[in-house]
Amino acid sequence: MRLLSDARQLLLSNPIIPAFIVVGTVLLIAFLFIQLETHRLIGEEKLKASGVLSTLRARLEGEINGNISVLRSLKAEIAANPYMGQVTLERLAVELLRDNQQIKHIALAPGLVIKNIYPLKGNERALGLDYSANESQSGSVMKAVREKQIVISGPLTLVQGGEALIARTPIYLEHEAEPKLWGIVSAVINYDTFLESSGIVSEQDDFSLSIRGRDGTGSAGAVFLGSESLFEQDALLTTINLPSGSWQMALLPKQGWSAPTGQLWLMWGGAFTVALILGLAAYLFIIVYQQKNEAMQTANYRANYDFLTGLPNRYFFTQRLFVLIKEMRREQLDFAVFFIDIDRFKQINDSLGHTAGDALLVDFANRLVKSSRDTDIVARLAGDEFVIVLRNVGDVIQADLLAEKLQKVIQQPFFLDGRQHLMTASIGIAMYPVDGADVTALLLHSDQAMYAAKRAGRNTHFFFNEGMREAAEHHLLIHADIQRGMAAEEFELYYQPILNIRTQKIDKCEALIRWNHPEKGLVMPDRFISVAEKTGIIRELGNWILRQSCKDLRTFLEADIDIKLSVNRSVSEFYSSKAYETWKGIFSENSVDSNRFIFEITESLFMDGHSSQMNTISALRKLGVQFSIDDFGTGFSAINYLRNYPVDYLKIDKSFVNDLLNDDQDKTLVEVIIKMGRALGIAVVAEGVEQDEQLAVLESLECDYMQGYLLAKPMPLSQAIPFIHMHEAKQWGVESSPL
Repeated sequence: MRLLSDARQLLLSNPIIPAFIVVGTVLLIAFLFIQLETHRLIGEEKLKASGVLSTLRARLEGEINGNISVLRSLKAEIAANPYMGQVTLERLAVELLRDNQQIKHIALAPGLVIKNIYPLKGNERALGLDYSANESQSGSVMKAVREKQIVISGPLTLVQGGEALIARTPIYLEHEAEPKLWGIVSAVINYDTFLESSGIVSEQDDFSLSIRGRDGTGSAGAVFLGSESLFEQDALLTTINLPSGSWQMALLPKQGWSAPTGQLWLMWGGAFTVALILGLAAYLFIIVYQQKNEAMQTANYRANYDFLTGLPNRYFFTQRLFVLIKEMRREQLDFAVFFIDIDRFKQINDSLGHTAGDALLVDFANRLVKSSRDTDIVARLAGDEFVIVLRNVGDVIQADLLAEKLQKVIQQPFFLDGRQHLMTASIGIAMYPVDGADVTALLLHSDQAMYAAKRAGRNTHFFFNEGMREAAEHHLLIHADIQRGMAAEEFELYYQPILNIRTQKIDKCEALIRWNHPEKGLVMPDRFISVAEKTGIIRELGNWILRQSCKDLRTFLEADIDIKLSVNRSVSEFYSSKAYETWKGIFSENSVDSNRFIFEITESLFMDGHSSQMNTISALRKLGVQFSIDDFGTGFSAINYLRNYPVDYLKIDKSFVNDLLNDDQDKTLVEVIIKMGRALGIAVVAEGVEQDEQLAVLESLECDYMQGYLLAKPMPLSQAIPFIHMHEAKQWGVESSPL
């Protein structure tokens, strides 16, 4: 955001830059338009050429069909009169070739030996030619016989001169058992006359033309018309279908594909003219805008900002705080208001003068700004009174730590009149919405807390009410009690089985901590885990959970139960630089296979994206540890991190499963999560399954695993082992009793 603001300021401060940007933008748009227009014109030229190519192809195929129709007529006559002689052939040929100027002669070869030919004069030497024994012609003849259809060979050079195409068709006579080969009918087609009749010569004025596929071999065949290099260029291609095989024809304008040069230069000239006019207009507009903007900024600055420190004044601050309250109320988030007053500021002002006092205020304001985040609000209300609104501060412990850090920054020496002066400040803290839900209440209560800090001796910070102080003290008591409980071995792991829906096998269990408190009885984790995370003892507690689950895993395996254990991990545990080495050491010292462990984490760990955390996850995955996203769907649920940092399991939050039967939206969401998991190769676990109907829906959606009271509640290790044995016995139809 700051980068965008700086860029905007740069543009408005120098009118030359926007002018150049406008000119450049217009020219860029012109370039893109001219490119599109060039492509359009070339497209039109290609369309025109495509029409020419299609016409030539149609003419060629038409001439081919006209020539082979003569062979088909002869074939029909021979089928009716297989003993046709020279006289009959001449009579038929004269009739068939009346309008055909391309066929030079026709030969009949019963038994593949030429017996009759028309015209006979000049072709007498061909009589008696045995095709099967003629090496130069046997290939095409046998191909026609083998494929039982007309085959066109060539173009080839004739012995008597000139080039020709030879069309051959086999003739089979109907026989009692099967058709019997009579022989071959051949027609020699004058190549030059064939091309001229097809219009090939007359169409080559504007285009280069090539044809390949000699002997009907298609694109793999030799070029017999034009240049072979044409096929390596951006030419249009088409296929000319022969009775057997094909030719390929290429067509390219002689000047290549290009748009009219004069038209392009005209467009560029217009683009430059428009760009210069708009650039000048942008320059003049910025000049006028600067003048008006400077006047508006001066008036706005005086109305909203403190002239000395540059911080928002009371008026502007209250407006921003009002907007923030609406935002936090909508998002149900908390924040803290720090009301800050410089201790003994009046003494500095009186002894060193107002100039030194102003310098102190400016330096003090700068320290507050540097100690805050971009999302926080820092303002000067009056005199030596300042206020900071700290977003996303949800509890007094966090506020207390931030206040201590701020006081350490304030206590650094100030240099006034060449001498060091040590200053302190009193801070009053009010928490939204506990200490007030509007601007007036928050400012009033934080101000009262600040005066309480003054009365307590200055250089300290006070929360508005004692209730919040009591809450902080209560957390510290729980922290100490956790330490005592760990020393007294009061904690225990319970295990809740996880069922593979497809195999109906329990192959996983989730480890859940319980506190056997001597006074409070069995304490659930929601009563102490959040405090442990805030005070930092969660790391010590988490390491105990992993050690104990390693010991319990050995007990499972000794009881002949093939199982994996799922262990919850807090995000804060991954912040430690020693996390990987610690956990690797725990696996090693307990002699267990790390492949049997699944770490359950929340989505926020991936969303933070710190490299140290990601490195820890990658290293653990190399050890074989799998990862599961707990309560999936309630947090960020970004598919991007699932692609970049693959996990092995998604656990659908039980809140969605609870309403699976009566809320279509929740059912759709569950279905989407299951399908997404399948697409990414991630198994899906449904938590909180309590009804057979819920399980039936999950089965229909092809969910992989289920966990919930329908299967079993969390239970101590001593109960989990016989429960799993009983479940396995039921699977195999064997009666079993608890051990």
